[in-house]
Amino acid sequence: MKISLGTKNSTVDVARSEAVAEKLRGLGHEVTIIRIPAAGDAETIGALRLGLMRGDFDLVVHRMHRIPQQPMPGLTFAAILRRNDPRDALVTMGGVTLVNLPEGSVIATRSTLRRAQLLALNPGLQFVERTAGQLIQFLDKVRSGEIAGVVAGAADFEAVGRLDDVTEYLPTLPAAGLGAIGLECRSEDEDLVQALSVLDHPDTRVCVMAERAAVGALNVADSVSVAARAHRAGVLSLMVSVLPNDGSKGLSVQMGMPTSELHAVRTAQKAAAYLRFKGAEEIGRPPRPEPEEDDEPKQRVTEIDRARVLVPREEGRMARGLREFGLDVTAVELQRREVLAVSSTLDGAQWLAFTSVRAVESIRDLGWTLPKGVKIAAVGAGTAEALRALGYEIDLVPENASGVRALLDIWPDGEGTVLVPGSALLAPSFISELQAKGWNAQLIPIYTMQVLSEAPAEILDQWNQGFFDVVVVTSGSNAIATGRLLGWNPDVLVFAVGDSARLVLERAGVTIAGYSDDYTPAAVHSLMKEVIEG
Repeated sequence: MKISLGTKNSTVDVARSEAVAEKLRGLGHEVTIIRIPAAGDAETIGALRLGLMRGDFDLVVHRMHRIPQQPMPGLTFAAILRRNDPRDALVTMGGVTLVNLPEGSVIATRSTLRRAQLLALNPGLQFVERTAGQLIQFLDKVRSGEIAGVVAGAADFEAVGRLDDVTEYLPTLPAAGLGAIGLECRSEDEDLVQALSVLDHPDTRVCVMAERAAVGALNVADSVSVAARAHRAGVLSLMVSVLPNDGSKGLSVQMGMPTSELHAVRTAQKAAAYLRFKGAEEIGRPPRPEPEEDDEPKQRVTEIDRARVLVPREEGRMARGLREFGLDVTAVELQRREVLAVSSTLDGAQWLAFTSVRAVESIRDLGWTLPKGVKIAAVGAGTAEALRALGYEIDLVPENASGVRALLDIWPDGEGTVLVPGSALLAPSFISELQAKGWNAQLIPIYTMQVLSEAPAEILDQWNQGFFDVVVVTSGSNAIATGRLLGWNPDVLVFAVGDSARLVLERAGVTIAGYSDDYTPAAVHSLMKEVIEG
């Protein structure tokens, strides 16, 4: 079987993916590694999952403790490999144990959960943030006396060849899934799911899924962390702890656990229910007001002029354009644009292609000036307007439509270089179709989109109370952000704009009321009117 494996373009992630690829090649499969631009953990996970949902590649490799607890509809963990050592370990100078470190000792660690437990064991500690990929540098700081110690996963010390430096293994509980590697693919790819299942380690799967179920069933305050550890010591058992980040006393429960995944997950949910009953979700929160009851069913809107529309992205051309048709439109950001550190340049290109206003804004934020003499293409009128506002002439833009498909339809065959300064999440199909027209096309990632930690409280309340009748989703990452922060309400009509949004929504099992490959507000309004009014 031919399998494409997506991975973050970093030394550690590529090595981890190559190790999985070698296992699959040993089983007779042909595996190709596809690298995506390097970013932080959260951004990378989002980009990899978006790529899976869009069909950019078939498989990704995850560290399970980094994956959000909410399930991703349309995706499945076909295999979870045998777990590495999930314990935390401490490295200090001179073999000083944690409880014997003097007050004011500085410890480097990445995890808030670890800090909470370390403070409970030694309240006099201070901390510095250990950034990803810098474990060896911090170990050198311990050796030089700059800091007192480093706490990390035992598997991390082993990965960098420094397990012999460990002073002691700590009695702390890990984050759910720590030490386990998961292979994620699309649920609909049944042949691939079957092929990957031979790499699954049943005990590890049961333990990890139980840990994730327990943490996912708890809605704790930001000032609280949750630890979970399931393991076999003769029989399977699960311990879950809810711990205030200041190191004060929390709540814990331990239960015996069945060996089947289904029943283990149910046990984990019972453990979470017990902790909830004991007040775990109230730790660090003010008392909650009693919710008002509303038993009246929501009536579906039948006139477009009465529809209340949510556009889950920043105020822009789509929201303004729909308002021009008299619609009641609320625009809200559920993602944050982050400009990336870029080492590439735009020199040497015959064409520059801009696929969004965000790309133009990122060029501006980077302080870049476009090379003289280069031809400039814009995906639609809004992007063209943003470029003209910076003083650039536009050579190619769709006239009566907007979107990647509209731009590709008018793009000429030819030779030379096309650079696409844009999102790290851009679907690779745009690049490949330009290459099919004879061009040497390359994506230059200059920004990415990160899902916010939570939706604005007012919007979330309105969504949950059924205020909105329609939601307009304009990209795959937009669909993921909406599902994660708001959830999908069956009473709200979902309109997908563009292939990326449609593919992600379909694979997430969301019913799409209408689809448009034209990003112009006029086309979206026409579609909405047809669906709502018949």
